[in-house]
Amino acid sequence: MGCCLCMVVVVSRHRTPRRPLFRRRRDDLLERSFRPCPACSHDVHVFAEVCRHCGGSLELTRA
Repeated sequence: MGCCLCMVVVVSRHRTPRRPLFRRRRDDLLERSFRPCPACSHDVHVFAEVCRHCGGSLELTRA
């Protein structure tokens, strides 16, 4: 009888960068929710009608 050859192949995982499970990602929605006031350059909410810092009137724009 012949001898039986068994080949063992070691399959390694691809080296992918691991990211921590609960790492915070950059929040694009939060960044898009604010715009600069034309009068004082402070960040104001996109739906604000009046700047809280200088009291200047803000114009609502459509996207």
